[in-house]
Amino acid sequence: MAINGDRRRRGTRLLAAALATALTAASAVLLGGFTAGTAAAQPLPLNVDPFYQAPDGFESAEPGTILRSREVQLAVLTVLPVHVRSWQLLYRTTDLFGQPTVAATTVAIPEGANTSHSRPLVSHQFFYDSTSPACAPSYVLQQGGGLPALEGIHSTVEYLELAASISQGYAINVPDYEGLNGHLAVAKEPGYMILDSVRAAESFQPLGLDGANTPVALWGYSGGGMGSGWAAEMQPSYAPELNIKGIAMGAPVSDVESLLHVNGSMFASLIGVGIASLRNAYPKFAETTDKYLTPEGRAIMERTANQCLVRNVLNLMFTDYQRMLTIPIADYLALPEIKEVFDSTVLGSNPPTAPTMVYQGVYDEAVPWYTNDRMVQQWCDGGTSVYYKRDHLSEHLTLTTLGMADAFNWIKSRLAPGAGDPVGCRTDNVITMLGSLDALATQTEINLNAAFGALGWPIGPQEH
Repeated sequence: MAINGDRRRRGTRLLAAALATALTAASAVLLGGFTAGTAAAQPLPLNVDPFYQAPDGFESAEPGTILRSREVQLAVLTVLPVHVRSWQLLYRTTDLFGQPTVAATTVAIPEGANTSHSRPLVSHQFFYDSTSPACAPSYVLQQGGGLPALEGIHSTVEYLELAASISQGYAINVPDYEGLNGHLAVAKEPGYMILDSVRAAESFQPLGLDGANTPVALWGYSGGGMGSGWAAEMQPSYAPELNIKGIAMGAPVSDVESLLHVNGSMFASLIGVGIASLRNAYPKFAETTDKYLTPEGRAIMERTANQCLVRNVLNLMFTDYQRMLTIPIADYLALPEIKEVFDSTVLGSNPPTAPTMVYQGVYDEAVPWYTNDRMVQQWCDGGTSVYYKRDHLSEHLTLTTLGMADAFNWIKSRLAPGAGDPVGCRTDNVITMLGSLDALATQTEINLNAAFGALGWPIGPQEH
């Protein structure tokens, strides 16, 4: 729909947005204001925990095969236990070069779930945006992670989304889609790891799912939206058996090179994190980059690769990366080994077959709106059904919560029994995605479920 200039309606929408933002902020304060009586022992980081070590002969297993599992206790802020039934799964998957590897995912169902009947599965892709193994969801979601896990504070923000899914009785899946080596912003690999995590979850007997018949939704924001985008594009060829009912992506990074526009801004960390990850993942990219990095640049890349998102944001804010290179940035980007990698990370050329929802802030300072306009147009031209919402109030940080309720309402509509597949594309320009009573009511419900869950009440229906 077009933006409506009616002053009364605009005032109502802005009031709704302000109220929901206040409720979200109040929930965050509430979640941080209590301490648990007894904290669990600190979990081991991925790089030293034997759980994550690939067993001998895993290469011969089919993608998505569970290699190891264990029960874990999920927590908010690492100390507030969440009363759900949860496990970690180590599964066989594929890396960016098409070779066998392993990855981990965290799965959960409501504590009161009756597993004699199946339920939908929502795969949540976190925006953990770091090459450090200590920042992966499977680590930061566990109780007892302490200060290192708090550096993955994004898990507390996205806990709201997990609470939303669990409150509906859905099973949830939270993959470490960057793998054991923190490959953020690479081509293909996130898609392999997300889709194989869904396969693993569907075959994990304690969840009680209906195998490949399980209705599945994917949901991710920013870096998590980028991972979800790769899964969306690769699913038709890599995992066509999966029953993907819908994919919601908020401000997905559909063109990694476009992030260079934040050089020198408060979002400048995105460049450092992206380069550190690509340098870690692609040998030729690393070799070429190191030729032109200054000693300061190499030191910053090494430090960035070992820190979580929040610390990198603070350390790299307003950084000018030109001073770290011995040649102009434009000349660096034109180098064949660099250009090839950046070109491979652009989404849009392989239209998904599953219905998708893309939501984007027009004034997003981090992810340029035009990159997702282009991706959506390419997908629509290729036959994908896309519901595209362009929010004219939010920027990158606020759309995380202000777009949450609307996106979740769309996901619920896709997972409803008997829901038909939408046809064609639709673009809505709105003042705010929180500008309807339905969205406001859903956001309030999400906040309350998250708060009560953090205080010890079970989330979701009690089916026993």
